[in-house]
Amino acid sequence: MSDDKTLQVDIISPESPVYSGPALNMSAQAWDGEVGILPGHAPMVVKLGIGEARVTDNSGPEPKVRRFAIKQGYLEVSHNKVVVLSEDAKDVTELKGVNPADIERLQKEITEETNPQRRAELQADLEWLRSCDRLLKAM
Repeated sequence: MSDDKTLQVDIISPESPVYSGPALNMSAQAWDGEVGILPGHAPMVVKLGIGEARVTDNSGPEPKVRRFAIKQGYLEVSHNKVVVLSEDAKDVTELKGVNPADIERLQKEITEETNPQRRAELQADLEWLRSCDRLLKAM
């Protein structure tokens, strides 16, 4: 478990756990802005948006910032434990390149789609690809 100076962070997607370990701090893209968490943070639940989560991992000799692509979901903080449940989550180092043709295809599908629910799903997929592309370019 964690002491008063560290967090236990678990990032989980439907496919598998993505990260589990101690951290000095973490931040994630909420649906309405970025949220940062330090040890001792008050309990809360946050709806996540599409973007990046950063975890300052202190399991080695030197702290290291680990980056993750997150596609919506929820983040819960309680007793120095942070759990991120996401529709899709990937370590940035494991992301593959984004095909520009996929972005163009989704843009076209969005303009042609008349069902509002399906259009929102396509828009979320497009934002996910763009977010992954930005994260890869920032590496």
